Amino acid sequence: MLYAIRNDEGRITGLTETAQDGAEPIALKSPEVLDFLSGGNADFQPDDYLNKSDNSVSRILEDLIDLLITKDVIMFTELPDVAQQKLLNRKLARRILNDDDAPEIEPTSILSDDSPVI
Repeated sequence: MLYAIRNDEGRITGLTETAQDGAEPIALKSPEVLDFLSGGNADFQPDDYLNKSDNSVSRILEDLIDLLITKDVIMFTELPDVAQQKLLNRKLARRILNDDDAPEIEPTSILSDDSPVI
């Protein structure tokens, strides 16, 4: 079930999957829900939204993995080799992009030319 939180004018200002004070049940495919998610874009399609948000979600997952490693919940070496390589490549690319002076990435990293994505 989806619940809509509305402002004084009746416009949706938030959506939640749990009932809250002042929130009302609303159909997932309601035109109001689609309008809220689209930011008023009449050409909005849910699959377009997912495609556009993939980059930010990827970054969130990278940050989550870093946090879990920092807190010793998981060890980097427990991840599959392919995942380790992709994470290291992305970290290096971000450092280059940001011209980051952070400490060097782990010396155990292996960067190769045959990696399909840097």
